[in-house]
Amino acid sequence: MPGVLALSPLALVIVLLAVRVPTWISAAAGLLGSIVCALLAFPTPLAVFAAAGTDYFPLVVEVALILLFGIMLASILEASGAMRALSGWVEATVPSRSIGVALVVFGIVPFAESVTGFGIGVTIGVPVLRHLGCSIRHSALFGLLGLVAVPWGALGPGTTVAAALADLDVDALGLTTAWINAIPIAVVLVAIIVLARPKPLSALGMATAAGLLWAGILASNALLGMAPAGIVGSLLVIAGIGLPLSIRSRFAGMDRRLGRAVLPYATLTVGILLARELYALVPSPLTDIVSSPPFWLAVACLVAVLVARGRGRARGASAGPADTPGPGPTDTPGPGPTDAEAGETADAGDSGTDPDPAVASAKEPLRPVAASAVRAWVPIGAATAAFMVMGWVMTTSGMSDAIGALVPAGLLLVTPWLTTVGAVLTGSNTGSNAMFSGTLASAADAAGAPAMTVVAAGNVAGSFAALAAPPRVAMSVQLSGGTGADPRDGLWVLGRAALIVAINALAVGLWLQFLG
Repeated sequence: MPGVLALSPLALVIVLLAVRVPTWISAAAGLLGSIVCALLAFPTPLAVFAAAGTDYFPLVVEVALILLFGIMLASILEASGAMRALSGWVEATVPSRSIGVALVVFGIVPFAESVTGFGIGVTIGVPVLRHLGCSIRHSALFGLLGLVAVPWGALGPGTTVAAALADLDVDALGLTTAWINAIPIAVVLVAIIVLARPKPLSALGMATAAGLLWAGILASNALLGMAPAGIVGSLLVIAGIGLPLSIRSRFAGMDRRLGRAVLPYATLTVGILLARELYALVPSPLTDIVSSPPFWLAVACLVAVLVARGRGRARGASAGPADTPGPGPTDTPGPGPTDAEAGETADAGDSGTDPDPAVASAKEPLRPVAASAVRAWVPIGAATAAFMVMGWVMTTSGMSDAIGALVPAGLLLVTPWLTTVGAVLTGSNTGSNAMFSGTLASAADAAGAPAMTVVAAGNVAGSFAALAAPPRVAMSVQLSGGTGADPRDGLWVLGRAALIVAINALAVGLWLQFLG
């Protein structure tokens, strides 16, 4: 009976999300329900909550700031044209569609997602895939499958939440997650090969890109810690695949415009790596703040603003022609090939004559962009904070232990499905981990299994499952087809995304049950 009662807040959230109640309202209802259940059936001394809250609530603030500055960075980069410059480089570099797909799915999308999170990688990857000649359906699905490094998305707030609620070391959890993340990477590789039907040599290139991503993330977790691992792993793919291709294409698309576009990313990556080393050498409250992900996301936002305004002033003061932009996606994609077509020739893209967005950014202040980002952040931040506090209440009061006791002893096979369902409903590994990490740790204890392994497996399954959230699928299809998208395209992408996510959850569960 206690376990069933403890499940009621989660059931309430699932029902509300299923009937399309806004996420922040569903999360707030779940939080209120968890408090009521804790007061009625799981009485806990206030001193216990106070002691736990001292360590946990600074984490809530940190995650909220990561979300805020991540959304703001993505908005500024989009407004300044940085996204278009990055897309143009990919289109000008790749020699074939299949290699372009590999570079986007295992490099570009994971990199953008690791830096900013929130599915931003999809907004970059899908237009590039479309211009490479992929169909509407394949562009949308492949862009979603690029969300294969979500445990480290936005510098890993979801993994951080899981570690805090399960009382695990965050870097150790990141490393264990990296080992298990070989499963979704393999699932994505097989899915792309089956759908794209590349030639053997191109398939080998895809496998190489997938292996580089996994190895880079694993090595970075082991050597540098959890937060920058997704950035480092995806950069390894971009360098390992993109650099030889750039040399082959005589560095087409690599110009000042691209350099300015990647400067905020470089600042964030190098800054956080150096700051973490500084904190290891000189631990103090100041170096702790300077080494935190929100700090460097904020610095990257400032760099992006300065680059956009500086370029705009220089362009506005010059009487000469504007920098020639690299090839970029057109506003209205062409019809592209059908799903049955599997040719290898990449679309060369168009030369593009659109006005440079950086000039517009200089003439029109970026303040409206920042304000729009804050408005977008409010419901996301509220929902995430509510889910985090809900998970904390359930873990601290013992509700998660009661739910974990409902899992049949030793049947760890089902545990990845909890975070999978949670991620599909919330569209977030942070929300999913906040709801279920404590439960997974309790189920592991009841089965006599390492909590680290079980929580990491749930983190892997839930993070990957976020790609099948219906709103995210709808966004991807819209990016791919625009006004030319058919409702059947959305159903096709959603069905295959759900199937791939289910295969991954099953594979992770089987690994956990018999090999973990």
